[in-house]
Amino acid sequence: MRRLFFILSFLVMGISSYAVNLEMYEKLYPGCVDNEESTIYGGTYGAWPKNLILPEFPDGGDVEFTRFIYNNLTYPEVTEAFDSVTKQPILARGVVAVQIVIDRCGRATRQEIVQSMNDEYDEEALRIMNGLPVFKPGEMDGVRVKVAFIVPVKFSRTHLPPKADQVIEFDENYNFDDW
Repeated sequence: MRRLFFILSFLVMGISSYAVNLEMYEKLYPGCVDNEESTIYGGTYGAWPKNLILPEFPDGGDVEFTRFIYNNLTYPEVTEAFDSVTKQPILARGVVAVQIVIDRCGRATRQEIVQSMNDEYDEEALRIMNGLPVFKPGEMDGVRVKVAFIVPVKFSRTHLPPKADQVIEFDENYNFDDW
């Protein structure tokens, strides 16, 4: 019982400590509008110059960016077939690569699919990229510049999670005391 309490309290602390400040760069450049054409570095536009400082995702860079994608990912209700043993729908697995351009104001723009899976999964990847918070913009020689990234959005579940109202039956050997 103490173990279960310890695990639950650790889990609650971990979830509450994940409160990331996604608006930290929102007020960095108030009223910023980047509607001028300019050179875009990276992605399918070309290589990153050596003196380029890459855009930064709020409160943690690449790690928080990956977490943001994972936490906002919902699997489309597209099924290819059903597992013959568990009768669960089998989901498609793979990667959708999305190119985004972080403009000089730090906003993600020009989202486009570079590598597709299917329409539903592509839409989900674009939905996540359209909901990105404001980044710290990239810089080169002290001037803010547009930078392109190709972001992989990985779909890796093989089965849909059970519905909340679905009853899961356990056999006589399943026991919580074994944890």
